[in-house]
Amino acid sequence: MAPSEHFARRGTTVIELAIAVGIAVLIGVTVVLSLSGWRNRAGLDSATKQITVLLREAQSRSMTRASGVAWGVHFDNTVSSTPFYALFSVSYSTSTEQKRTLLPSGVRFPETSVPAGTSLDIMFTELTGLPSTSTTIMLELGGSGGAGSASISRSASGLIFFDNFNRANL
Repeated sequence: MAPSEHFARRGTTVIELAIAVGIAVLIGVTVVLSLSGWRNRAGLDSATKQITVLLREAQSRSMTRASGVAWGVHFDNTVSSTPFYALFSVSYSTSTEQKRTLLPSGVRFPETSVPAGTSLDIMFTELTGLPSTSTTIMLELGGSGGAGSASISRSASGLIFFDNFNRANL
């Protein structure tokens, strides 16, 4: 048999086809998982920055006595609703709420930050903008802090920073 006849009769076997399909599926699953992880991490980063901006806005409004009252941010992790955070004036209620933002899908408050079934209000004093106490708000992806986490800290001096961003310069 001549070499050209050998290649002419040879076709793709079922085993070769199964291997090719298996490799394609493996690559597809890897790409989908990578994109999903990237999207969740982007949601975590975005929520961290938005909370930092909202804390600074509440602090600024308190310092300028916007509407003649103190301002704060409410963090809600009650079981009856999707976790959220909201800007409010005077004391938190739905009637004093100015801006409400839901946490992105896959992002949650860990038990050490805002335990399930509870809420936390962070208030700033009028004129000085100083917080009543220093605290750290934590966010994490899914049920594991190892998969991705972030923190927003507010010091007793009123400085607000997230994930040590510019901490040395504050």
